[in-house]
Amino acid sequence: MSKLGNKISLAANTRVVACRVFTPELLALGVPDEKIIFLDQGLHRTPEELHRRLGLELAALEGDEAVDTVILAYGLCGGGLEGCSSGRLRLVIPLAHDCIPLLLGRDPGPEAGQVIRTFFLSAGWIDYGQTPLTEYYQTAERLGEDNARWTTREIMKHYRDVALIDGPLVQEPRYWAYAQEMAELTGLACGRVPGSLAWLQRLLAARESRGVRIVLPGTKIERHIYPAGGATTTF
Repeated sequence: MSKLGNKISLAANTRVVACRVFTPELLALGVPDEKIIFLDQGLHRTPEELHRRLGLELAALEGDEAVDTVILAYGLCGGGLEGCSSGRLRLVIPLAHDCIPLLLGRDPGPEAGQVIRTFFLSAGWIDYGQTPLTEYYQTAERLGEDNARWTTREIMKHYRDVALIDGPLVQEPRYWAYAQEMAELTGLACGRVPGSLAWLQRLLAARESRGVRIVLPGTKIERHIYPAGGATTTF
């Protein structure tokens, strides 16, 4: 994210339903807060509940005659978006399996199906998300530091490193300190990887383009439209 790029001007008839981890990026791109419905990041752990919540939000937006397009700032998220539909609204979705490609601006693996062993962090994940580091502190309060350390290392045992998605939104030293603390706690390497808002910008343009699909009213989001592979890269 060397540059934030051009600010986005959403059409008056468009709303965004987004995971809370996209808060910094969407606001930095100039999307008005009143046009965004943020849902809790933890919903991605229970795809059925994410699916249910999205259905409720879409049903509510269907009742607003001023809205005819909804941008879903979500990957497939373990199947949480599969089967989502609207009888009246046009849905705009990114063809990504989770949020990390949208923050990187690209698929993190050089080929479909590659197992990703990097745990990516962004400003939104650190400020609004549940990570192994937040899990560590919560577990330490309940069960003590030794149990918390063991649990956290078990969670992270299949990862090789922790990477902060770099750019203007993570220039405060606390973000790099967070990534380093998490890496040290879990015995992993720590680094930075360049991010890009290009994919998010294409999504917010609300038209079909590379990695962006329009789902017409009455049509369900189907798993087969997503690229093959799609290893989960976050907690």
